[in-house]
Amino acid sequence: MRKRVFLFTTLIVLAGLLCFFFVSIYITQEGYLNIAKDTVMETARICANLYSDETDAASFVKAGGDVRITIISSEGNLIADSRPIDISAVENHLDRPEVQAALNDAPEAHVRRSGTLGVDFVYYALKQSSGAGYVFIRAAVPVAKVGGYLSQSLPLLILVTVAIALLSLVLSRSLIRRIVKPFESVERRLGLLLGGEYSAQPVARSYEEIDAVAQDIEDIAQLLQSSFASMREEKSKADYILNNISDGIFIVDESKNISLVNSAALTVFDVTPEIAGKNVSYLSYDETLIAAVDDCVARGKSSLFELALGGKIYLVTVKRLPGTEFTMVVLSDISDGRENEKRREDFFANASHELKTPLTAIKGFNELTAINNKDERVGKYIESITRETDRMLALIDDMLKLSELENTRGLNSVPVSLAGVAGEVCDTLSVAISGKSITVNSSGDALVSAEPGHVYDLVKNLVENAVRYSDQGGSVSIKIESEKKGAALYVIDDGIGISPGEQTRIFERFYRVEKSRSQRSGGTGLGLSIVKHICATYGWELSLKSKLGVGTEVKVAFGRSERIS
Repeated sequence: MRKRVFLFTTLIVLAGLLCFFFVSIYITQEGYLNIAKDTVMETARICANLYSDETDAASFVKAGGDVRITIISSEGNLIADSRPIDISAVENHLDRPEVQAALNDAPEAHVRRSGTLGVDFVYYALKQSSGAGYVFIRAAVPVAKVGGYLSQSLPLLILVTVAIALLSLVLSRSLIRRIVKPFESVERRLGLLLGGEYSAQPVARSYEEIDAVAQDIEDIAQLLQSSFASMREEKSKADYILNNISDGIFIVDESKNISLVNSAALTVFDVTPEIAGKNVSYLSYDETLIAAVDDCVARGKSSLFELALGGKIYLVTVKRLPGTEFTMVVLSDISDGRENEKRREDFFANASHELKTPLTAIKGFNELTAINNKDERVGKYIESITRETDRMLALIDDMLKLSELENTRGLNSVPVSLAGVAGEVCDTLSVAISGKSITVNSSGDALVSAEPGHVYDLVKNLVENAVRYSDQGGSVSIKIESEKKGAALYVIDDGIGISPGEQTRIFERFYRVEKSRSQRSGGTGLGLSIVKHICATYGWELSLKSKLGVGTEVKVAFGRSERIS
């Protein structure tokens, strides 16, 4: 910066001095020329005052010394000249501009070339009375003499110019150093700031305006230093957290290059940190993972799926970071969870099977006891054993159904008539329905693609739940709708309803809205859980509307179906 400013300043100074030099020459030349004009004018006036009719012209003109004196007649002929010339051969001078000016009584100095001597002169003439007429007294100084004066002054002028140039360069260099020094100090500290070695120091003083600018820059630098320190601290915290969480995380940019990858992800894919900056395909060749990343980068589509890598199972979440072009992939190890879940399911199924066998035997022995019993007091106990055994067997059946749904891998779906299933359910529940004098209405029909047993369990549990929580003499409606967008099943009752706080929990296992009523009616608390699992298995949409003391509506949307006329 200093060199450029100095060079620029030097050029300006030199250009100014050159202009000054030539203007000085011009002014000096004009000054000497004006002095020459004054000299010839004064000499002409003196000579005119001294001239008379008795004056010897030849001697008179030689009294001018260095100034050329010429006497010209009124007709323009030379009478005498201080220069040694042949007067008889000289042409008429009446047309000379200085003579014409004197003739018109407006004498004026003129610079022109002498036709007689061939040299430039400064001429001035006056009209002087002589006898009955007049003559012209003319004085002249050669211009070369003015140039001689200028030549004498030129060395001094050059010396002054050079001295001023050197002084200006020295002063400008010192001034530039003083002006630039604060900025160089700030620039040096900004460089240290970029390198992370910044330390606040006083700004070098120069001029008030420059000091203000330099101080502002210094303040900004300190603010940046503080911001960088905070950013480094936050980055350090983020890196520590990122590299110490168990989930594998990596982020790709819009070109699908890896921008960030944590330690857990490096372990999952068995790669080194040098993978950062490379394409995601260097991380894994898994088609599912690559396709999910492509969809998210191209269309912002999020996805959630399981991925098997290195003998472990990971739950993979792919989503776009809000407000950015970056896509984040999170891999959560669910291997232990899946193993525990499988163990739990196996225990659940095995325990249910093991419990069902003795309970079936108990029920059988109890029925034989009931046949042979003649004592009414014992009969009450037999009825109690029968009721509790049936409830336990129903509970185990529901537990086995849940276990079967959770372990379902393949489905043998066939078209199933919803109206037909609703009729079967009503026949099965006819005793419970008639026992509470409940009116059940079924309308509409549609075909859904599923396993018949699953459809039957879904409808049975919904209707049975509606009957169980309806009051004596209530009503239950089964509506089946078939439209282009898909079939839907509605089970509506006018029973006790469900409070808003319980509506989110009724599909949980063993959760009962009213425990005493459920136990009296033989409810297991698993019916709606079975409904939820069946819907999840087929991707059906399950929703509920209920108002306490008014009733409940449960809707199952099956998707596309075949309409039955």
